[in-house]
Amino acid sequence: MAEANALGDRIRWRRKERQLSQRDLANRVAARLKEQDGRGFDFSYLSKIENGHLVPSVAALVAIAEELGDDVDELLALAEKAPLDLGQKLRDSPNARLFYRSAVDLNLSEAEWKKLLDDLKSRKGQK
Repeated sequence: MAEANALGDRIRWRRKERQLSQRDLANRVAARLKEQDGRGFDFSYLSKIENGHLVPSVAALVAIAEELGDDVDELLALAEKAPLDLGQKLRDSPNARLFYRSAVDLNLSEAEWKKLLDDLKSRKGQK
């Protein structure tokens, strides 16, 4: 996938893997979004996303990921957007903001992020 349009390329690749036309996927996404808040979504909008001309909303990305059986967090990361629940927690919790900011300021490596995650899960009795 090209780095300049990793999000659009990923969506196109997954759509084709699922053997869906742009119109088919757009109709499915539109139905999900209409149930949620009545917003629209059509194949021309999807085409612009796939071609790197638009970055969709978080709600649209979630619907796309669900229709494609893709990882929501990965699509959001490619779009440089935060998951709604993460954003809400950071808005609501000063300690969550402090924790995240401190970890970012420490410039952790991927291995250190993984160790931190494993340590947190261990403290909560999870694997």
